[in-house]
Amino acid sequence: MTNFAVTLVDHGTSTNDRWRQGLRGEIQALFDLCIPPTSVHTVMVAWGTGTKTDNLVLHFVEDVDHSYIQAKMPGASLKEHIGGHTRSNGKLTGTEFYRLVGLKNARAQYKYTAYAKVAVHESLHNLFPGWTEDDMHTRGGGGLAESPPKLPPTDKNKEMLLRGLSIWNEQLL
Repeated sequence: MTNFAVTLVDHGTSTNDRWRQGLRGEIQALFDLCIPPTSVHTVMVAWGTGTKTDNLVLHFVEDVDHSYIQAKMPGASLKEHIGGHTRSNGKLTGTEFYRLVGLKNARAQYKYTAYAKVAVHESLHNLFPGWTEDDMHTRGGGGLAESPPKLPPTDKNKEMLLRGLSIWNEQLL
């Protein structure tokens, strides 16, 4: 059996453990919808610090102004309204999503489902670091690959997640 490890790393957001567990549960449920647990493979989503053996590390950050990726992998400025971001540098890929989303003076916290959709959308960017924005958003199969991501996940979304998790790539820790 293959267990795909997806680790959520909280970077000082102002959320309590109960809220984080609700978020983890919704992200787990969406991965389970995309890759139903079987005797062959399962996705296990957990809060932690991230390790080199994780298949996927998703950083949870207060807002885009506190971007962990921008601090660790400097690059082009991030748009202030985005819900998440993925950046690759050589073999290293980093993914984050934000607790507060929207324009700077109007940022808000959303329902778990919205975060889960963004987390899985950004996971697709992470798992296919060679893909361009166009590859993902127009040829990525719709659903969770769209911007903004939409439910239900398409068969192509499901196939891409399973294929991407099966090929390990180095994660920003």
